[in-house]
Amino acid sequence: MRRSKPAAEERSSSRRSGGGGGGVGGFDGAWIVTSVGCGGSTSGAVVVSSGRVIGEGVSGTVSPSGSVSTHGQGQGVTFTSAGRISGRSGSGTWRRSDGCGGTWTSAKQ
Repeated sequence: MRRSKPAAEERSSSRRSGGGGGGVGGFDGAWIVTSVGCGGSTSGAVVVSSGRVIGEGVSGTVSPSGSVSTHGQGQGVTFTSAGRISGRSGSGTWRRSDGCGGTWTSAKQ
């Protein structure tokens, strides 16, 4: 139960931000991102917190209007992505340093 106390504090903090307003806090939480391109597809989780995107091998920012910009590395290549989130979903494009690219979609959990 030690773990649930900080989570409860985080939830109450995000409730204070209003959830549906134009602030960055409305995007806070866990997101599942699915990328398609370069002959395959992958899915992974990221966390948005106060306008920052954090995940395994990826980091970036989300503006108050929902503009997303990320970068990262994995499997010997780097990548950048851009797109937009709104409400509980989002989409955009990405490109790797080897020239391959594709699209991504996201869903808030």
